[in-house]
Amino acid sequence: MIREIKWQDMSDLIENYYSYYDELNENNGFGISFYDEKPSYVKEIQWFSDLYVETISGDAVAVVSEESGKVVGLCEITRLRPKSDMGHIGTLGIAIRKEYRGRGIGRELLKKALELSEGKFLIVKLEVFTINNGAIQLYKEMGFKEAGVIPKSIKRGDKFYDIMQMFYDLTK
Repeated sequence: MIREIKWQDMSDLIENYYSYYDELNENNGFGISFYDEKPSYVKEIQWFSDLYVETISGDAVAVVSEESGKVVGLCEITRLRPKSDMGHIGTLGIAIRKEYRGRGIGRELLKKALELSEGKFLIVKLEVFTINNGAIQLYKEMGFKEAGVIPKSIKRGDKFYDIMQMFYDLTK
């Protein structure tokens, strides 16, 4: 089930985020940017609280996928710079627990988030690892356009990863 975020989703979303750190240990090229150390639970509560407030104030859209009573994926679009001349731009982030990928959840989350973004944002932008061909294909199928590639954007140990910037025009 795809739905808008609720306050009760906090614990599941923090647990999901922590699982991505475990996954990074298995796959150094895992396509999410990370802090050097796993953030504290208090920091994650602050992140969730900020996101929740931004959704209430209209500065963000956040949708989740719920399976068997647990949140297994999140797609958020947050206003780049509220109350500025860049306030019409939303920045997209999406993540799905490993065991739920490949089921079309990402597509459904993205579809719902873009639908809810109409009237809130004019442009939605994102960054994706260039090695993440599945995600790039999905974004293109959903109407995102490539804006360019920034080489060596992510550095993990001695390895670098390029980032593709993409955008979706909600005015068309």
